[in-house]
Amino acid sequence: MEIWDRYYELQIGSLLISIDDLDMEFKVDNSNKENASKAEITIYNLSDASKSNIKKDETVQLKAGYRNDYGIIFYGMVDKVTEEWEGGDVKTIVRAVDSTKILFEQTKIAKTYPKNTSVKTIVEEMFSLGSVPISRVDDPGVRLQKDMTFIDTPYNIIQQVVRLTNGELLKGMTDAALIREAMNTSCFTAYIENNLGYFVRRDFKGNEAIVLSSETGLMEVMEQEDENAEIDYRVRCLLNWKLCTDALVQLNSYKVTGVFKVVEYSHVCKGEEYYSEIGVKAV
Repeated sequence: MEIWDRYYELQIGSLLISIDDLDMEFKVDNSNKENASKAEITIYNLSDASKSNIKKDETVQLKAGYRNDYGIIFYGMVDKVTEEWEGGDVKTIVRAVDSTKILFEQTKIAKTYPKNTSVKTIVEEMFSLGSVPISRVDDPGVRLQKDMTFIDTPYNIIQQVVRLTNGELLKGMTDAALIREAMNTSCFTAYIENNLGYFVRRDFKGNEAIVLSSETGLMEVMEQEDENAEIDYRVRCLLNWKLCTDALVQLNSYKVTGVFKVVEYSHVCKGEEYYSEIGVKAV
């Protein structure tokens, strides 16, 4: 990765803006806690004609990185648009969320599945009802032990299925250490990343580990003191668009060396600051 000559590009509906057109700032946040990914994007001195294209629920795609290495860091929809003045500049502030919001706001449904239905089938159908394209839905080998009726939003039904799945996978375990290990490896999680749905094991490894060192933009590694914290280290580096939930990271620093999994992340562009901050857990 060439860590200079920053680049970003924003598309909202038919409106396309890049770093070559206007100044922008942004912050994108996400985690694997089944919360919606959020983006706040500030565009400076946007024309009235361009502003008219930014409407609630319009599709938002934000790419960032460097001229020779950039990619999507957020994909979702406009939730709110506001305007502020800062000196002689006018700021158009776009707040956007990913498709998790659609799943939250879907009307409650009632769906009955017969005994022996695979939980994989249920998750796929709930993503479909929420209009969320599927990236990966794995089969944990769990099937319904009896006829079951689910009455809730697609999002909440998916979370019920996650709990049901993990309960079956942990069934019979009594040793606390084994249960903790299973929760981090064998148990399943469901989330949305860049508008795509996932139902995978918690130790899902979608790609090769991203190497973070001083040569590749590593800036700071902060150990988390709380032994009950969901992350082991908080890491800051120059903006790396490939860092996302469940990505693998090879940390090479004087404080720590090893492979970790991204649990949460932020991508930030504000003034001279251009960085990613991640929370990681050892794998």
